[in-house]
Amino acid sequence: MRELHYTPLDLIDTKLAVSSETFFERQKELSQAKNIRKTDLQFRSKQLKKLYYAIKKNEKNLIDAMYEDYHRAPQESMQLELIPLYNDILNMIKNLSKWMKPKRICDMSPTYMLGKTYVEKIAMGSTLVISPCNFPVLLALTPVANAIAAGNTVILKPSEMTPATAIEMERLIEEAGFPHGLLQVVQGAIPETTQLIRSKTLNMIFYTGSPNVGSIVAQEAAKNLIPCVLELGGKSPAFMTQKFNIKNNSKLRTAIKRIFFGAFSNGGQICVTPDYLMVHESIYDKVLEQAKIVLDEMYPTFNSDLDYTYVVGERAYNAIRKKVEASNGEKYIPESAKGFVTDVDKGLYCVPPTLISDCSWDDSLMEEENFGAVLPIYKYSDLDETLDMIIKKNDQPLVQYIFSDSEHERQHILTRLRSGDCIIGDTIIHVAIQDAPFGGIGKSGYGNYGGIYGFDAFTHERTVFKQPYWMDKMLFMRYPPYNKTKLKLVETATEQQPWFDENGNTHWYRNKLLYLFPVVGVAVAAACNQYT
Repeated sequence: MRELHYTPLDLIDTKLAVSSETFFERQKELSQAKNIRKTDLQFRSKQLKKLYYAIKKNEKNLIDAMYEDYHRAPQESMQLELIPLYNDILNMIKNLSKWMKPKRICDMSPTYMLGKTYVEKIAMGSTLVISPCNFPVLLALTPVANAIAAGNTVILKPSEMTPATAIEMERLIEEAGFPHGLLQVVQGAIPETTQLIRSKTLNMIFYTGSPNVGSIVAQEAAKNLIPCVLELGGKSPAFMTQKFNIKNNSKLRTAIKRIFFGAFSNGGQICVTPDYLMVHESIYDKVLEQAKIVLDEMYPTFNSDLDYTYVVGERAYNAIRKKVEASNGEKYIPESAKGFVTDVDKGLYCVPPTLISDCSWDDSLMEEENFGAVLPIYKYSDLDETLDMIIKKNDQPLVQYIFSDSEHERQHILTRLRSGDCIIGDTIIHVAIQDAPFGGIGKSGYGNYGGIYGFDAFTHERTVFKQPYWMDKMLFMRYPPYNKTKLKLVETATEQQPWFDENGNTHWYRNKLLYLFPVVGVAVAAACNQYT
């Protein structure tokens, strides 16, 4: 494994200062442009194109680096990481002009109806992206691209757990030809990250990782009033309900494959993986029987040459092994994997895809997010009691997966269980839906990204209102000295009236008059101006 050289702590302060200075210098230079928005758009778009081709040219190097770091299956590196990243950047370039365009606001109340109101999205400034080890390229460079698209400068802190990938990303960034200070990399672990998040010069932090570290990031950022987006994990449940039709065996097998795709891809190290499967008792035996068959079919061979992603690091490997060994459930791995022994002496930490059936709520696998290729399967009888327990133990998951043929049953689950997202009939692929928000709720994080939501995450929405000076002929009553006439005019001209009575009943005539009163008020105010 390659050695990752950490950034010296004194150099981190220099990089932070350069990032902030570069942002303000660029804004000053931009303010001198003849057409500011056009110039800004061209600059941002050019940098995104540089990033796109830098990644494209280094595609093989990145795939090889991920394989070196944790035996990452090359197909997974393409289909789960690089292709979504390419698509994200191209989507940004395609839509950047539309996203940057100020949005006109129409307020027909008298004070504002003749003015001009719009909302513009301005850059936050100097931003920090802290990326995880499980998707070391996608979850680093997608938010980086979002930040650049939004007009910011960026410091990227890659995961030290995937050193080869971190080295390759830093190299491609340095060779991409970005303007000085626009995009910098800081390598390191806890001391380096701590110094970054304690900086007072940052204007925004984007963190992807565990809830425990996310809490630390948020606390440090709060000391300097720095806003954050936290993309965390959580125990995301999958439901296979009583009203899921298993008589269609093909449909059942497809559902199981989709659950396994989410549970075992990337070695189970996905923040949105179905962490456990809840199956109704009426279909439990059939589901478990087919699950074992499908698992054997998906992994007809299992050896060190198989394109199968291993666990990132010895610590995570030992943690998942300890949970599995402590579980009281019945364990099942593919027939082909029986007898397989991973070579930990060579730094290869493989956990074969493992089903664990007949689990209980106090099982070792229900304590926290498992983050490995294990799928606990629970039998339930009463849906509401099950939801009560999930809410009690693992409320606010990052996502929930529902396999049910009843719309009412699906809505029942969605109404009771809060989650960042939901997929019905599939798993994990929602993260690649362009221009759909992806993010957690509560313990699973806050803030969204994905398409325009990623752009919005790195911007501030600023309201700009332009008022004509001649409007004072109608708004004169706001100024002292005050009197009863002015107060009456203020009430008539600016106070809206309800279209319903005190019992909540709607009256159509009030709804019509609602639009008439302000207009009359403005006219009366203008007419009375001569008397005050």
